Amino acid sequence: MNDVKTVTENDCLPKCLVAKLTDTFQVPTSWMMYPQKLKKTNSFLARIQFWHGKNAKEKLYQKIVNRLRNSLKLKVVLQTAVDEVTELFKVETCTFLWYYQDTERVKVECESSKTATDKSLLGYHALSDFGELARDIVASQLIINFGKAQAEVNLFGKIVGFLRGVKAKQKAKKQAIWGYQACLLVPVTGMKEQTGFICCLDKKPRLWLKAEVEFLQSIAQALEIAIAQAQLYEQTQKQATRERLVNEIVSHIRSSLDLETIVTRAIAELLSALEIDRCLIHLKEARAEKLRNTEDINRDTAYRSKYLYEVCREGWQPSLEYFDPNGPISQWVIENQEEVAIVDITKDSRIGENNREYQQAEIKSSLVVPVQTNGKLQAILYLNQCTHQRYWSKNDIQLAQAVADRLAIAIQQAHLYAEKEAQAQQLAHTLKELQLTQSQLIQNEKMLSLSQMVAGVAHELNNPINFISANIPYLEHYTNSLIQLVQAYQQETTQSDDLAKLTQDIELDFLLADLPKILASMKSGAERIQEIVQLLQNFTRQNQASLKSVDIHAALESTLAILSSQIDNIHIERKYGNLPLVECYPKAMNQVFLSLLTNALEALARDPNTEKKIIIHTELINCNGKADRIEIAIADNGPGIPTALHSRIFDPFFTTKDVGQGRGLGLTASYHTIVNQHKGKLEVNSQLNQGAKFTIEIPLKQHHQSSRDRLMLG
Repeated sequence: MNDVKTVTENDCLPKCLVAKLTDTFQVPTSWMMYPQKLKKTNSFLARIQFWHGKNAKEKLYQKIVNRLRNSLKLKVVLQTAVDEVTELFKVETCTFLWYYQDTERVKVECESSKTATDKSLLGYHALSDFGELARDIVASQLIINFGKAQAEVNLFGKIVGFLRGVKAKQKAKKQAIWGYQACLLVPVTGMKEQTGFICCLDKKPRLWLKAEVEFLQSIAQALEIAIAQAQLYEQTQKQATRERLVNEIVSHIRSSLDLETIVTRAIAELLSALEIDRCLIHLKEARAEKLRNTEDINRDTAYRSKYLYEVCREGWQPSLEYFDPNGPISQWVIENQEEVAIVDITKDSRIGENNREYQQAEIKSSLVVPVQTNGKLQAILYLNQCTHQRYWSKNDIQLAQAVADRLAIAIQQAHLYAEKEAQAQQLAHTLKELQLTQSQLIQNEKMLSLSQMVAGVAHELNNPINFISANIPYLEHYTNSLIQLVQAYQQETTQSDDLAKLTQDIELDFLLADLPKILASMKSGAERIQEIVQLLQNFTRQNQASLKSVDIHAALESTLAILSSQIDNIHIERKYGNLPLVECYPKAMNQVFLSLLTNALEALARDPNTEKKIIIHTELINCNGKADRIEIAIADNGPGIPTALHSRIFDPFFTTKDVGQGRGLGLTASYHTIVNQHKGKLEVNSQLNQGAKFTIEIPLKQHHQSSRDRLMLG
């Protein structure tokens, strides 16, 4: 513009130009020199002089085009255009606005203003704000508004008519925009779903020259190409970003088969990528069909924690507490299996203005996307904007849908994996039960054989010992009588030499003194045998599979009697509490006592310690303020059990004994008996070289057992 001379009010107009204007437009020469009108006239004529300079226009056009081509970022391209137009046309404000056909709204994308005090026009505007110009905006027409220029500058009426002839249908408008009287809107077409406008605004009336309009149209054409290139670049960048995000989500999804991990990672990535305030996913499960209405779901905390996941931007609180899984939008998505993009939730008829759920969550805009595979709905994805109303772009919807598609596959895989895991766990549980059953059956068989042997021995011993015990009193009586008779003969008669010699040989005095002692020993032995037989009989009688009220101390003593041959040099310390009769399965409890005491004895047998002892402690304990359980502890001072083995000590076929010395069944069967059959506890407390203590805790009363448990006890 340096080579173009600008006419000012201090300059004299060229006589040739004055003459031309006088002849062409019939302007009086005296008016042309009138001081009050000279400024406007000179300014207007300067514009005419400039826009009729061909070389200047070409240079400016090339300069602007080159600047537009310097960037592939759409916002930079548009801002460059409005900056150049503002400087070139000397307008107060220049903006670039988009008209969106789908929403029928106008968005001012960028602006340039000569004064910083002007109010910013950036953002969305209703189409109705443009009044009678709205129809031309919708039709993508050129819009020329002179303001009040025609009335104020009557002198140039013919010039105005000349300028109106740019195009036949370009009739000047009198509608002001945002308080600006003069405006020039040049459409930038070529986009499918939106139309751009270069908008020049002046608060004072202005006559737009034909050359100005044409030049701005040529800039619009160049801008159209630049916009197309920038949009293509941005589309490529968005596509790359979308693919990168989807790949990251897929990578995170593939790194885990845990459903909660997959879902939370995916929605967190989506929240960050779309810069939304809330992202929530509602997993659809068969169980949800069993909950018939919203109240059932709202009361079901377990359902909400299992099937609803949400991530929020910092500063926002989770909304799961008042989220309605059966809300109107959810039902619409379930029925139609299509996404829903809502700009203003208060204007959506399905939600309504006073929806409490959306008010509590402060949601202003929402994008709801179905997560489905092969027509089967796996989940529903909710993307919510709370800070402002959001117009969901095609890229937003495409990104959300791409994530939803990958997420649907991941959820399906996670469900399959969970099903397989459940099956594997069920199989493992079944196998463990089979192992327990096997060990229990083996132990039962051992106990049955032992019981049969003990019962047979007790029966065989019982008859002869009863015979001996029954005849010992008579033998004592007869023996005492004979001793009295012998002593009487010694006093009444004189012994012959032969009789005296016989008396001396048989040591009659010692015989008479020792014979009662022998009979007393025989009596004591017979009584001890009777006690042992009684203990054996008690043990075998308790070997039955029905609940009985049992004296635990008597059961412990019976078990100790069975093991009496192994208790040499081992001190048994009894710390019995005052226990009532305990309802239990005697056979199973005897088996537990036998296993624990046998383990203690075998552990002490391997220990070089000379002071070996077993402590048996029983007591009545309080549970929830009520004395309804008993505790039985069997401890030894043997070599102990390493801590690393505690977790395996009750596993089937696991043993700490040397090869060939243990089968690993006793403690397994004991654990099953106490925990599963008697609903109690069996715990081990042991450290290496510090002995071992097994603690049993069972209730005083038992509930009815299952048929399987009764079979195991049999």
